[in-house]
Amino acid sequence: MTKVWWSMKDLEEQTGKSRNWLKANILEIPKYKSIIEEFGHYPKHNNDQYCFIGKEMEKFLEERFHEIFHFREVS
Repeated sequence: MTKVWWSMKDLEEQTGKSRNWLKANILEIPKYKSIIEEFGHYPKHNNDQYCFIGKEMEKFLEERFHEIFHFREVS
């Protein structure tokens, strides 16, 4: 069963990717960010944390798997 809310640590564990990789390849890519903001929270200041609806993030990652891993080739 997927957790309802995912933290950045949960996202790292689910993908096997580091925080820096996730930010550079998914979270800070404008076309993905605009989608993720519909079901996720981006930190607004240093004491704030990322938070995502688990099922929605899982769906997003599954649907865009090939696109994410070939981002540099597709762009």
